[in-house]
Order: sequence, then C-alpha cells, then structure tokens
Amino acid sequence: MNTIKKNFAYNAIYQILVIILPIVTAPFVSRVLGPTKMGQYSYTYSIATYFLLIAKLGFDNYGNRSIARRRSSKGDLDKTFSGIYYLQFIIAFSIMCLYSIYVLFISKYSTLALMQGLWVLGALFDINWFFYGLEEFSIIILRNTLVKIISIVLIFCIVRGPNDLWKYTLILSASSVAGFLITWPFVFSKVKLVKIQLKEIFSHFRQTILLFIPVIAISVFTILDKIMLGYMSSFTQVGYFEAAEKVMMAPKGIIGALGTVMLPRMANLYSSGDNKNKRVFIDLSVGFALVFSIGCMFGIMGVAETFVPIFFGPKYLATTMILKIMAIVLPFYAIGNVVRTQLLIPNMRDKPYINSVLFGAIVNVTLNFVLIPKLGARGTVIATIVAEIVIAVFQLLAVLRELKPNYFVMTVLYSLFSSGTMLFVIFLVKVILGNSLLSLLLQIVIGGMTFAITFILISSKSRDVISTKMVNTIIRKK
Repeated sequence: MNTIKKNFAYNAIYQILVIILPIVTAPFVSRVLGPTKMGQYSYTYSIATYFLLIAKLGFDNYGNRSIARRRSSKGDLDKTFSGIYYLQFIIAFSIMCLYSIYVLFISKYSTLALMQGLWVLGALFDINWFFYGLEEFSIIILRNTLVKIISIVLIFCIVRGPNDLWKYTLILSASSVAGFLITWPFVFSKVKLVKIQLKEIFSHFRQTILLFIPVIAISVFTILDKIMLGYMSSFTQVGYFEAAEKVMMAPKGIIGALGTVMLPRMANLYSSGDNKNKRVFIDLSVGFALVFSIGCMFGIMGVAETFVPIFFGPKYLATTMILKIMAIVLPFYAIGNVVRTQLLIPNMRDKPYINSVLFGAIVNVTLNFVLIPKLGARGTVIATIVAEIVIAVFQLLAVLRELKPNYFVMTVLYSLFSSGTMLFVIFLVKVILGNSLLSLLLQIVIGGMTFAITFILISSKSRDVISTKMVNTIIRKK
C-alpha cells in the first residue's frame, strides 16, 4: 500500500505539472491574447491533437498493460518494449507526413498549424507508457518540472500582445517535444532495443487498434467539442469553453493519476490471480474517486463566481455558468475512470470499454448538433455531461457483480453532507469579504479544509467499512 500511495503522489504531481502551465499563465495569457485569439489557439491545437491521437493509437494503455505483465523477465521486457516502440515509430512517422500535407494545402491558419505540428512530432518519442508499466514515475516528474518551469518563464518574458499568439503556441508545443527527448537516456538504463522480425512488430497492431477506438471516441469530449463549437458558433465561445476546461483539468488530472498508477498494478494482480488485494484496491479507489470528485464538484460551483473574474478577467464572465455546469461531470468521470483502468483494461475486457465510449461519443456528437446552435458553449457542456453519464452507467453495468455499488452508498452520503457544510462556509466568506483575491483564497483553503475535516470526523465515528478503511489508509502509513 505504501508503494501505491507513493506512486499515486508521484503521478498526481505529474498530472498537475502537465496542467500547471496553462493554470499559472491563464490570468496573464487570457488578458494579453483575449478570448478570440485563445479560441484560435484552441481550434488549431484541437486539430493537431487529432493527428497526435492517431499517431499514438492505443499505445498508452496497451504499452502500460503489456510492460506491467512482462516486467519480471528482462528478455521478455526488451522484446516487448522494442516491438511496441518500433510499431509506434512507424505509425507516428506516417501520421507526421500526413499532417505536413494538411499544413501545406488545407489549413487556413498555416503558421499556427505548423507550430502545433510539434505536438504530433512528439509522438515519435513519447514512451511514458514504459515507465507507467514499470510503476516508476519519478523520472517523469523531474522531466516535467524542468520543462514546465522554463516554459512559464518564457511565456511571461516573450508573450506581450495578441500578435504574439504564435510565440505562445511555439513555446507550448516545443516544450512538449523537449520533455520527451530528455526522458530517453533513462530508458536505456532499464531496457534495450533489440532486433525483431517485422511480423512480431505488427503482432501488437490489433490490440493497439482496439484500444485506439475508445481513445478516439473519448476525444469527442476533449477535442471535437471545440472544433464543432468553433465551426457552429464562434471562436469567442471556444475561448469561454477553453477557460472553464482549464479549471477542470486540475481535478481530472488527480483522478486520472489514480487510474494511471493503478492500471499496471491491477494488470499484475490479474495476471497473478491475487483476488484479495484486487478487492482492497478497488474498494479504496472507488471510495477515493467518489469523495474527491463530489467535493471538487461542489467546491468549484461554490467559488466559480469569485474565481472567474479574478482569474481570467472581466471579459470571461460568461465562463462562470459554463464552469458551474461543467463541474457536474466530475463524479461520473471519476467512476468511469476507476472502472475502465482497474476492472476492464487490466483484465483484458476491452469490448465493454470500447462499446461504452463509442455509444457515449455518438450521444455527444448528436447533442452537440442540436444544442450548440442554440446555447453555444453551454450546449457543448450539457452534451458532454450526458455522454459521460451514459459511459459511466454502461461501464458500471458491465462490472456490477464485481463492484457492488451498494457498498458505497454511505460514502456518497457522507460526501454530500461534507459538501453542504463546505458550501455554507464558502458562502459566509463570500458575504463577509466579497469578490476579492483574499476572499477567493480563503474560500478555497477554508472550504477545502471544512470538507476534509467533516468527512474524516463522520467516517471515524461510522460503521461504514469503505469510508473508515479509506480514511485509515490515507492518515495511517499502511
């Protein structure tokens, strides 16, 4: 358990570092560039990201799972890593060539698109899945810390006005490639590339394609949403949506960190048949995901009116309601993440995972066509929430006997009560101090402490097994 807690802390830091650049720079950049320029950035980045997703196929999940299952044998590890990476390089290089054609002959924003192409280039060197499979995260953290600090300094020093959008774009995309390149010397200290037959390389293709289907489907919520919004509404609406999404990246990053850490461990437990530890980890993961996501959902709703004008500026007031609605997605996203990373993918149950996200993507796109012309960014958010609910329910039904949702009823009720207490405290701070920076900081700090203390006190006097076990695991070194 100590190893799991340590790796979760490492990966949580990694996820935060991945998103900390836009969070730290958002108040500055949103004012300097404005909603329209930020919308142009988001639009071109979204298109480049689609090429990036295709270049990476399902390597993140497939590579993670495969390395975790074969890490006990050095020979098998070398062969598995080599086969997966050779295939990744072939596909990424091909997609890079296609993106070059897009930039030269199709894109209306060729300069921005060219710079965004560095994200696609990064797919040639991205082997994070290897370290995930080994459950080693410290190297990733050190890499991101260095790259992100340099990026933040460059943005504050170089980006001065709306005409500097290309500089902002170049800094972000180039830092991504630099981060991947820095990692490679550490790779060769743990594994080596070996010569294998072409047939062995492409033996990985079928599984990566299968796991790519849900990746591209999930991208509907993260990428296609903004493309449709920019095409059917305006870049200003995309800017509002992008601002709200930046805030949501923080809690989603923590939830995603839990899944990233637990996937290789659960894959290893499934392969060894350790049912006792599987049950313990699943109970704790679901409990943590529910408590954290429910607390964040109500916390974001409570501070949104103060947070948005202070953080993004008065031009982004429309983002306030968008952010409040968007927060509703967190509990459903959290449950879906736990189910797919700890029950479906590690146990090779790809079919219900693929079917659920495909169905959710269809629902999302359909609702986007209906709601975006009428509601703009709000319509996009509503479509995303409905789709995430569909995915969570679909995946829960697939693991109903293993998960036993009735175990977690009291945990949800305790979280709701703690959230109500937190909202009351946030409201009092807002009434006393108004919408100031001090007020915002106190709302976040005191509100968060109120939620945590309330939940711990209730759980410590409760007979609920899940809540008690979760609090004991977090507080005690077990």
